[in-house]
Formats: sequence, C-alpha cells, structure tokens
Amino acid sequence: MKRRDFVATSVGGAVGLAGARIVEGAEPTSTLRSFSGALPGSQSVRSLFPRLDDEVFINAAGGTPLGGFAEEAIQRYLDVARLGRTGDRAQWWGETWDGLRGRFATLIGAEEAEIGLVECTKEGEQLVLDGLSALDRGSSVVTNDLHFAGSLHNLEGQRRAGRDVRVVRSQDFAVDLERMADAIDDRTALVTVSLVSNITGHIEPMAELAEVAHAHGAIVFADVIQAAGVVPINVREMGIDVAACSSYKWLYGIHGAGFLYVSRDTQGTVLGDTLFPGGSRRNYPPFVNQVDPGAGPFTYQPPSDARRYQPGHVNYLGYAAVHAGLGFVADIGVASIQEHSVRLNTYLLDRLDRNRYDVLSTHPGESPILALAAHDFEGLRERLTNSDVVVSLGGDKWNLVRISPAVYNTESDMERLAEVLHGA
Repeated sequence: MKRRDFVATSVGGAVGLAGARIVEGAEPTSTLRSFSGALPGSQSVRSLFPRLDDEVFINAAGGTPLGGFAEEAIQRYLDVARLGRTGDRAQWWGETWDGLRGRFATLIGAEEAEIGLVECTKEGEQLVLDGLSALDRGSSVVTNDLHFAGSLHNLEGQRRAGRDVRVVRSQDFAVDLERMADAIDDRTALVTVSLVSNITGHIEPMAELAEVAHAHGAIVFADVIQAAGVVPINVREMGIDVAACSSYKWLYGIHGAGFLYVSRDTQGTVLGDTLFPGGSRRNYPPFVNQVDPGAGPFTYQPPSDARRYQPGHVNYLGYAAVHAGLGFVADIGVASIQEHSVRLNTYLLDRLDRNRYDVLSTHPGESPILALAAHDFEGLRERLTNSDVVVSLGGDKWNLVRISPAVYNTESDMERLAEVLHGA
C-alpha cells in the first residue's frame, strides 16, 4: 500500500498483517532465530520488514510493520494448529511458550513469576482499577493529561461514576514532579501514568514519582507500551508496582498479545484477585471414584504468581509473534535501539525549519518519539498524502506531527521526511 493511498492518523491504521508474505506449508529454517551482531539501520535489519519496500515508515509509536521473524513465528504456530503439536513443531512451541514470560521479565528487570498475560495495556490498568479495594472506599486515582487517551477516557468514566480521579494538566507538554506531588495525598491509592507519553515522548521521572506515591501508601501503575523494547526499564529501580503493555509497537508483535507485571509484594495482597483463573475438579460422585475429603465439592488451586490476573486461553498466535520480537530486541539490545532512534531524531532536528515547526518534545535526547506542531498542518497533510512517507498526524493535538524512527530506519529516511516537511 502506497503512502499516497493512505495517511496514518491513528494507532490502529498503521499496523496489522498487511504486507505479510506467508508461504503455505513453508518449512522454517531454524528453531529460534538469532540476530546477534545485527546493526540498527543496516540492510540486514531493513530486509526483515517488507513494508519498507514501498514506504518510508517512521511511525513505530503507532505500531511497527510485521517483521520476517514474527511472520515466520506466526506461520509456525499456524502449522502447529493445522498439523498438530508433534516432533519439531512440539519442540518449537514448547521453547516458545515456556520462554515467553521469562523473556519479557528480563527486558524489564523483573522475575518470571511477576509476569502475566493480558490482551492489551488498558486491560492491565483495568485490573488495577478493579483490584484495589481502597478505590471503592473513596480513595483517589492520580494521573496526568500526557497519559494515553484511551486510559483518560476510561478514567473520566470512572470519575463520572463517582470515583475521585485527579488529572494534572501539563504545561508546555511537560508535567513537573512537584505538580504531581501536590495532587497525591494520604487518600491516594493509585498513581497511573505512561512511562513514555505517546503524544510527545515525555518521560516520567518514575523513581521520584514512585517515592512520592509510596510515601502516601499508594501504588504506581506504568503504561510502558512506548518504552518496552526501546527505552531501558528496570521496574525495581523505578519503583513500579504494576505495569502493562501491548506488543505491536516496539516489541514487534501484533495486536491482542500483551504483558502484565505485578510485583511480588503487590500480588494477592494490595492488588486483589478478580478473575480466579483455573479449572475445578468436581469432587463428588459420579465424577470421581474417590472423594477428597479436604477439597470441598469443587477443587480450587489458583495460580500463586502473576498468572492469577490473566484469563484462560490467550492469543497464542500473537504470543508466537512477540516471542520472536522479544528475541529480536534482545539480540540487538535496547540501549543500541534507543541510541539509534534518538540519533535519527536529532538528525532531523538539525535540519528542521523552526519557523515552520515548533518542537513539543521535552526529552529529545532520550525519547524515541519526536513531536512537532506544524504551522501549516493542512499543507503538510496534503504533501504526506502524496508521498511515500508514513508518520502520525493529528490525534491528541490538532496539528501534531509525531515521528518515531525504529531500528529499521536510516538517515536517508529522515532526509526524505525533511523534504516532505519542507515542501518537496
């Protein structure tokens, strides 16, 4: 699909299985692929993303194109579903499923027992809103307006339903720690923020914010979808109690497969159980030959780790894809990926006409997301529509231009974007 045929103005429009080249019955060439030594921006990396053949795609914050490694994993899972879990297929799926939660745990500095699976980021946040009993007793939720719009909509609904929800407004597209601290008090049960804002790339001072929240007895939830895979995360050093993310952005997965982190100290105590996953055995005749006298009529053995918060069956195909994506990210290295994205944004900033664009980003030296405000937004929209360049337009701000280069982008891509921004 050419850029002239489609302008990405929303998260959902930028990703999916479009462009996937799956060959029916293709046999995989390896059990678990390795990309050790691959350099960001190199042809060996770019060749993994067929969408780049037709587009200059600089919208990873909206969702990364399907990579060849994820496509292969999807096909392999389809073969498991189609042909059965035997032989090499059983070995591959066993390695994939058993290693999935551990791979994500390593990425964010957690333990495997602290990782569960959720469909999307908002599901993880909702588990916290549902599981914190203090919120039902009048305690407050504190956030800011650089949080994800879908979360703000949910929280506004919570406010209208009677909950105490406090939204700190940004100033110049930044939120000072002091202003967040002023909104947090001893009645606050939850502080929920985006570690990296999807609007401007603003990075929250998580450790300092968590210190304030914890001093008042609150827990901290972090939406890490714009950080996981591109900004280094250590949940312990940052003081994060619960975090969640989907996988279709910087983790190179697809929709419907996300991760939940719940610290050991929070599981089952501060954050109560609301789903109770598992399966009961009917402990009475005619279902059993011998009744277990200590088990009750229905056996009950809930998970004792973060899997207690996840539903039953999940999107196995999606998790096959993101398992491959996590391997890709680990092989190249998060620090290397972050440096590459930041360097490309800096490259563009050095060529930007500041008389035509305002820079909204507050952390251009750290964040993979660069946000601009276009003085002639409609003119830019028309130029992008007629070009092969994909960035995100509008959305959270009427004249927002959001640029988010990933591991597959190059200086040539940024040169092409600069041409379109300036009228070529």
